[in-house]
Amino acid sequence: MLNYRLLQQLAPLNFRDESKTESLPDYLDRVAPLVPFIPQNVLSQWIYRHWRGFESNWSFIDLASHQFEREEWPTTRVLTEIDSRHMEVIERWGEMLRHNRYVRRSWLGEKMLTLGTWSEPIIVLAPGPGDCYPDGQPLPRPYCLLEGHHRLGYLRSMAEDGLALQERHQLWVCRPVRDS
Repeated sequence: MLNYRLLQQLAPLNFRDESKTESLPDYLDRVAPLVPFIPQNVLSQWIYRHWRGFESNWSFIDLASHQFEREEWPTTRVLTEIDSRHMEVIERWGEMLRHNRYVRRSWLGEKMLTLGTWSEPIIVLAPGPGDCYPDGQPLPRPYCLLEGHHRLGYLRSMAEDGLALQERHQLWVCRPVRDS
């Protein structure tokens, strides 16, 4: 589990009131020095932007004992190796991209349909042996999606429909630090 004090420090100031929430630049200035092992893009896209979801779903991960590596994966690997406890939600977002014109015209839908990939890397966890959710359920393997449910759903749908995709896609992979 994350150190409780550190978890409190990771919370954006005034996150309960969106009109008063700490700005992203101020957040990064304050938090990045406390967690030099977390890339600023991960702090921005996952912990700051999705604080409530991070806190409720992922705060059991001791990020201080993990490292993040930016990687590029081919589409096939993204589609076959990334799993989630919420695959039905991911599939639903893919269906919405396929059938809902508002989703297709959203900034993210348009961006992905134009680029053939996502504009920000998704974030996945490489669970260690025996790693489980706090309820005892095993974490999805070989990689568990932490952040990027819409993007993964859109990419899966685009691949199934044979739409133009980039050959490779950027990801942040969070792995436990191993003693050497």
